[in-house]
This record gives sequence, C-alpha cells and structure tokens, in this order.
Amino acid sequence: MEAIFYCEKPSARLTYIVDYVFTHLLGLKVRVTHQAIDYQSFNGIHCNYSGAPICSKEVHIKPHGLLHERGIKEQFVTSFLVGDQPAFFASGPGYDLPFDVFSASFFLLSRYEEYFHFEPDMHGRFPARASWAARNNCLGYPVLWEWSKLLRAVFSQKHPRWQPKPPGYVFVPTYDIDLPWAYLHRGLRGWGRVGLDLLKRDWRQVHARWQVQRQGRADPFFTFPRLQKLHNDTGIRPRIFWLLANRTREDINPSWKLDAYQKLIKEVSEWSDPGIHPSYYSWQATSIIERDKKRLETITASEITHSRQHFLRLRLPDTYRALLAAGIRHDYSMGFAAEPGYRAGTTEPFFWYDLKEDKVTELLVHPFGVMDVTLKQYLGYSAEEAVGALKDMQEYCEKEGLEFCTLWHNSSFSSLHGWDGWWEVYEGLQK
Repeated sequence: MEAIFYCEKPSARLTYIVDYVFTHLLGLKVRVTHQAIDYQSFNGIHCNYSGAPICSKEVHIKPHGLLHERGIKEQFVTSFLVGDQPAFFASGPGYDLPFDVFSASFFLLSRYEEYFHFEPDMHGRFPARASWAARNNCLGYPVLWEWSKLLRAVFSQKHPRWQPKPPGYVFVPTYDIDLPWAYLHRGLRGWGRVGLDLLKRDWRQVHARWQVQRQGRADPFFTFPRLQKLHNDTGIRPRIFWLLANRTREDINPSWKLDAYQKLIKEVSEWSDPGIHPSYYSWQATSIIERDKKRLETITASEITHSRQHFLRLRLPDTYRALLAAGIRHDYSMGFAAEPGYRAGTTEPFFWYDLKEDKVTELLVHPFGVMDVTLKQYLGYSAEEAVGALKDMQEYCEKEGLEFCTLWHNSSFSSLHGWDGWWEVYEGLQK
C-alpha cells in the first residue's frame, strides 16, 4: 500500500522527515502534495498535515510550524505523555495524534537542541544529560520508533488490511582501534610506562611487559585473531575504525608508518571493513581528517568513506561539514559516551540535515546504541550487570525488527585494567 501526505506548503524539512518516517520506519512509499484534488482522489493511506480536515478517511496531524521555518530559532519544548511515551509540540484536541509527530521527530533527528548553548563535558561534547531524551527517560530506546508505532496505529484504524513492515533486525558490530598493542611497538612512550611502573612498584605490570617483550608471550591488547575467529564463525563482517593520528596526549596510536601497524591493518581488512578514526583534534578541521583518511587509503589501497570521531568528539554543524569536505560519506559517531542509548532517537541510519543550510546532505549517519567504555567506566557496571543492560537493548531491537549497533575496543577483550569477563559479555551478543 502507498501513502499520500498533504501539506499546504512543501519545504525541505518536511520532505526530509516525511520520507524518513514513512519510508524507513513505516515501510510505506509516500508522495507529498499540496494539491487537495490529488489528495482526495488518491487510493491509499491519507495523511493530512494542515489545520483543517479534508476527507473522512484521512489521518489528521496538526502542524506545529517547525517544518516551515528557516534557520534555527529557540523552541519552547513542553513535554507530556501520549500513553506511556513522552512527547512534545502538542496539537490540542480534535486531531488523530495529540502532538506533531513530524516536527518532534525532525527536532530529534536533526539534533536541533545541539545548536543552542550548552555546558560541554570535559572533551567539549554535548552531554547526554542535556538531551531531551535523557531528561524524559527515553534515551535508552529509539523514541522515534515508538512514535512511528503511534502513527502506525492510527493508520491501521483507517486501513485494517495494511500490514506494516519494520526495517528488519541486524546486528552491526563496530570497533575502534586506539591502541593495538599494550606493550609492543610503543616507542618512547613504552619506555616511559616502564619507568612509571617501576616507580609505582607495579611488579605485575613489569612482569607482564617482560613476558611479552622478552619471552614472546602474546600482547594482551592483540585480540585480533580471536575476533577474526568469532566473525568467521558468525559470518558477520564488522566495521573497524583505525586511529592514524600524529602523536598527542589523546592520540596514543603507533605511528602510521610502522611496518607492523600497516601489516596488521592490511591483514584485519581482509575480514573486516576499514574506516578512519580521525584524531582527537579533527572535529573542526577538514585538513586533519583528510590527512588521517589519506594515510588509511595508502595502507589499504582503497577509498575510505566511513569514519568515527575519536573520543566521539562531535560538534554540529562543524564536524559533519568537515567530514563531508574530506570525502567522508558515512559517520558512526552518533551516540553518547556517558550513557547508552539513541542520541538522535533512532536506531536506523539517516542522512544528516544541515540546519544552518536547511538542506539534506550526502552524509549517512549510523547511530550506535552502546559502547563498552560507557558501561564499565562511565557507569561502573560489572561484567554481569553489563550483560543485563545489553540483553535488554538487543532484545528490544530483535523484537521490533531494528538495527543494533555496538561500539567496542580491542583492548576491552584483555584482562588488563579490570576487563576480565568482558569477552564473554560481548560473545553473548553474537547471534
């Protein structure tokens, strides 16, 4: 079945969000029109997005006004419940939904709230606690999907024979490689760590370094053979992001010129898809993204179009404009470091909408739901507690037929720094 969407005046924002909600969340082919005659004669699902009703078989949604504005203006967001779901942009009585689901969805998907003043965290990032979703206890699940289900329910009342199709469950494993070796190939930094361990009399670390560097024991962060076997067994090809930055306090990767590092990247890229993990200082600098991207392209002899920001440092619109200018077309940074959940309210990929230019871009954003470091370091979860949190998120996506994207690090599969038992946590996600 197809759908028609009536509005009095089309806009780029409206077309963008209608396409996402209808096509990607509801599985409906949709046509937008401002001609009432075409709307009335259409045979299919009718959605009227105007102040006055047109026909009896339609679903009537009152416009809030956001989708016909230009630029960025202060929005007054008053939250309330629709059933058990938080919502905003109320419509009042007489409509099929008590809020403008399209304007609210656009507000979250475009990350409208991130364009205003906020108190950044220690890395300059927009913090989870400042988001509307966190304040209304819906960050942990995709609220846009729950809103689309409200829309689906009113459509089904008018068209009982319509059978909506969810996008389909898929597990999307991704990894950030900040430091492929704990002890090997560390250069001067490695010797500095040795001196620090001796000063602290950390004999456990001294002994472990000796075993790896002098006795040939496997480096604890070198978990790639284990990951390769896991993905060969499951048949799931992961996306792996490599840090190839110049050395800084935050960029701790080996030199991109190191033969062992280049060899590792080439070998791992045979069973995974490579992406760039741009420097901590790249978030507003196209030149740095281009530099790091070119390094990975040189090593892999392939074009690199996928990226995730180191430390998840993302500032809108600057970071996404810099990525586009550098030739990146897929970004995987859309998530929070301090909390698991869905920063843009959705599990499903979406094209970034540049609010300042008021246009859809070519950058496809891939949201992730949870990061290993979030659970262990930010929230202080034990391995056992992490299992429960991850199981809840994964089972929700399986039940609803949605993507479940995770972010992990190779170092989280070693026993160093309290990560004992986390391999088993991660292994349990592979289905």
